[in-house]
Amino acid sequence: MRKLAVLILAIASFSQTNGQIEKSGIKQNTKENVTMSKSKIIKINEETVSYLDNENGKITLLFLHGAFINKDYWSEQLSYFAKDFRVIAIDLPGHGDSSFNQKEYTGERFGKDISTLIKKLGLKNVIIIGHSFGSDVMLETITLNASEIIGLIEIDHLKNVGMELPKEAVDQIVAGLNADFEATCEQFAKQALLTEATNPEIVARLLNDYKGMNPEVGIPLLEYNFGYAQREAELLKGLELKLYSVHVNYTPTNQESLKKYLGDNYELHIMDGTCHYPMIENPDEFNEILEKVILKIQNK
Repeated sequence: MRKLAVLILAIASFSQTNGQIEKSGIKQNTKENVTMSKSKIIKINEETVSYLDNENGKITLLFLHGAFINKDYWSEQLSYFAKDFRVIAIDLPGHGDSSFNQKEYTGERFGKDISTLIKKLGLKNVIIIGHSFGSDVMLETITLNASEIIGLIEIDHLKNVGMELPKEAVDQIVAGLNADFEATCEQFAKQALLTEATNPEIVARLLNDYKGMNPEVGIPLLEYNFGYAQREAELLKGLELKLYSVHVNYTPTNQESLKKYLGDNYELHIMDGTCHYPMIENPDEFNEILEKVILKIQNK
């Protein structure tokens, strides 16, 4: 397990800082927040998917969470933006209150699910906001349903585009997950996603969600994610829409890797933070950045 800890720590240290970092200031939230209604259910590709939806607005903000968490991580964003936009957050299959019947763990599969959701709900003018693994789902979705999507925003994910983890590291992590799922999840989260400065309430919430994940879903999903780098790079190369990135400086971003695959077709925003979850750690600053980016997408 000690060797595993070293390997996991290496994941969080893989990147190197390149280029100029631009930080955004915090502005007090003066917008009147809207309380979201109860979860809804929709049948998608043999799955029962739970989602939140205010069902009102000409532009839709579609929020996709990362692996092992759920739609409730977006609660501050949903209430903030619901007055001006249609806002939707879903539990990806195998997460939260959604089912997981297909037993397929690929980004392509989840992309099909989100594309089907967009079609079944008749969504137009969609801006997808994807956090972590949700960013990869976002990239897969636009390959299937580009006509309805007008904007892409990825959250704290594409920090080392195209960089594969060493097979030894992946094998060690997967072996640890199979031997002691909860302990390895906790170690991974503390080393790669959190820091000692992270609010204890956030730490407790995340560890509860990670350790509570179904291992039959979580282990193959993580294993798949660790081998996704080349597919991710290919999707970015073919991207037509500009990609907006919001990253947290608790780990650095390798901007050269973004430039390599996207050229000038991206815009990076860096915010202060101690963990991988800016939507719950610094929601006011995060919402302000999102608002500015969304306005740019609207005005194109």
